Amino acid sequence: MSISGPLYKFLLGKKGEVAHLVTQTLHLKRLTRLLQRTLPPSLAPHFQVAALTGPRLLLTTDSATWAARLRMQAPDLITTIAKQLEEFQGVKYIEVKIIPARIEPESSKNTERRLSASASRDLRMMAESLENGELKQALLRLANRNKKTK
Repeated sequence: MSISGPLYKFLLGKKGEVAHLVTQTLHLKRLTRLLQRTLPPSLAPHFQVAALTGPRLLLTTDSATWAARLRMQAPDLITTIAKQLEEFQGVKYIEVKIIPARIEPESSKNTERRLSASASRDLRMMAESLENGELKQALLRLANRNKKTK
């Protein structure tokens, strides 16, 4: 079976959990676009529709500042969207949740670790106090790493 084009187009006609998620996501995106047209231009890009269940419209934003601004305008917005947008006619209240933007942690994979000279010396002394064996060899390799990285 060959699929050309975006995967979501293929999944729209299918059944199952993934297809349902794709359909629901597209629906929420469409509702977001509709709602953004009614919001003041300064507010519009800062919100997404997260759910529309009965009388409750759930919006998300990444900032408490934008959430506060929308909460202040919620009563007027409910009236406006009920008049202008058929999809939102049953909305009685708006709930706003803050979902902070995800910040990716810096990768520590390339972090170079170095032993201090005193730690290297202590490892060498410990190794020399041991009989020949795996532990002694491992401690010597570790102590000598400091020399290789300089």
